[in-house]
Amino acid sequence: MTEILELRDMSDEKLDELLEDRREELFNYRFQRASGRLEDYTRLKKVRRDIAKIETVLHQRWLAVQLAAADPGVAPQLAGQEWTGLARFQYRDPDDPREDDNAWAVRFVDKGGQELAKAIVNLNAARPHGRRARAAKKGPQLVKTYSAAA
Repeated sequence: MTEILELRDMSDEKLDELLEDRREELFNYRFQRASGRLEDYTRLKKVRRDIAKIETVLHQRWLAVQLAAADPGVAPQLAGQEWTGLARFQYRDPDDPREDDNAWAVRFVDKGGQELAKAIVNLNAARPHGRRARAAKKGPQLVKTYSAAA
């Protein structure tokens, strides 16, 4: 069983490999259950939860990159260039009162590896729920800070 903290520190390639292994393991357990050879039924639940955790981390990385790229401060830096977004989770320092929450640190690089821009995206910010609330209120500012490369 893999913890979410460990998953956030893994690379995308390692997560994809782990996801593939877990899906294969789930397939094998389902096959064993259907044929009546499965002894540990709790393992099915654990593997399904591992798959959900891995997919959640991958989706959050993708979402952080997309939100940062769409931000009005970052989008002009990326316009007309071919770029790649790299996201890693940044944990809050409990001793630093300036930091209010954990967030995703997104770095945009071009083909040559030169940094184009950076952004901090907080996906935990409260979003309005319901149609009326979304229509009446602008959504929260998810991109907390950004900077452009010189």
